[in-house]
Amino acid sequence: MTYIELINAFERWLETNYLPTPAELLWYKLIHIFNKAGWSEWIVVDNYRLMTCIHIKREATFISYRDKLIEAGLFEYRKGKKGSPNKYKICTDNFESINSSISSSKKRSTNSS
Repeated sequence: MTYIELINAFERWLETNYLPTPAELLWYKLIHIFNKAGWSEWIVVDNYRLMTCIHIKREATFISYRDKLIEAGLFEYRKGKKGSPNKYKICTDNFESINSSISSSKKRSTNSS
């Protein structure tokens, strides 16, 4: 899935799923970091860097938004240890089912023309 396909799939996912706006922004910021990291399977990033990216001052507030992304199945998360930041992995399972249903409907509309 390309960067643009991923963004489009996320936007389609949002049409039928709810995330608070700061959680949506966090999704975009994490995807941007993945892009800068050359699409590594996992990225390592600390809470304070992400808090700065989305302009959140309280760590507890940030964690609640991060947890929304994890609960929605959009990222896997591994808690870091002292001196070793958290790790994140993109999950696209939710998006692949959306993409396959869109592909199927495009094929049906093309075949019926």
